[in-house]
Amino acid sequence: MKKTLVLFAFLLCGIAFTGKAQTVYASDKGEKYHTADCKLSGDAKDLKLGEAKKLGKTACGVCKPDEHLKDKTSQCTGKTADGTRCKRMTASPKGKCFQHKGA
Repeated sequence: MKKTLVLFAFLLCGIAFTGKAQTVYASDKGEKYHTADCKLSGDAKDLKLGEAKKLGKTACGVCKPDEHLKDKTSQCTGKTADGTRCKRMTASPKGKCFQHKGA
């Protein structure tokens, strides 16, 4: 019984840590954080959700990152202008971020 309780406690801590370790995107000057494929993310850089909240940033009302953090995301399969793979993450079933959806 003790082993089960300890295992459950570790599992619960792991889930809580994973939520804070999620990657969101925010610019230095902006007040909001975004999902990787949000059209408003602009020149945003990636940071952890906990860090964004610590900086006083709130969730974007357009992409609603708090709702989408549960979505399974993967790296965009699109190519950038210089031929390298896009670094944005997307939850799109087609595997492309908003910039590469039409390409």
